[in-house]
Amino acid sequence: MRSEQIRIGLLGTLKVTYASEGTRHRSLQITAAKQRQVLAMLAANANTTVSTDQLIDELWSSDPPSTVKTIVHTYVYQLRKLFGERLRSADGATLLATRPGGYLLTVPPENVDIFQFQDLMGRGRAALRHGRPDHAAELLGQALALWRGPILPDVDVGPVLKGLSVYLEEQRLEAVSARIDADLANNRHGELVGELRRLVASHRLHEPFHIRLMQALHRSGRRGEALGAYHQLRTILDQDLGLEPSGEARQMQCEILNSD
Repeated sequence: MRSEQIRIGLLGTLKVTYASEGTRHRSLQITAAKQRQVLAMLAANANTTVSTDQLIDELWSSDPPSTVKTIVHTYVYQLRKLFGERLRSADGATLLATRPGGYLLTVPPENVDIFQFQDLMGRGRAALRHGRPDHAAELLGQALALWRGPILPDVDVGPVLKGLSVYLEEQRLEAVSARIDADLANNRHGELVGELRRLVASHRLHEPFHIRLMQALHRSGRRGEALGAYHQLRTILDQDLGLEPSGEARQMQCEILNSD
């Protein structure tokens, strides 16, 4: 098996698939909790050495055992054994290698879903900036389709992976916002109203979703509902944070008020 045929999914439950030449992908089952946690750390940092200290911080946030480095090495050895001797990187080297001070998982970035997501998101946002909303919506839709659910709900995450989860969730919301911008640029205002109402309900304090709802309603000819969306935003920010809507939200309100 070549490493190009291995795919690792972190945007949802931990998922590892592989295939021999000319065969369909099969799942690789990793049942031990600590092994899953180590693999998630290595995959999230694919092609970059992960230090033993980083793994220790992730696996034991406090009071690590006295033989902790030996235990980490054992987990890595067990993963390497699980992968098998035939599992090699593109240049024939061991897929999971020991490096000075840590370990390296060699997998093409496009075969780890978080890197694939970030690449598609970056390309989608670039297409939107360059006035290609159709292409942007397609790329951003592909990026968001990689998400299979909450990040690693089946892994006992420590502080490092938890921080990664928060970061990736923020990126997901940015990708959703960018995809909505692309759809608005494609004049799909009416189609977006329902989705935006759901997003506003589930992300009450995410002001960009409120603003885009105002915009979609306004451009759909629903002026009163658009103003109602602004008042809802103002009420939420006042009650929850003691803040006023941003200048962008107030500008959208003025645009709605001044329209015929």
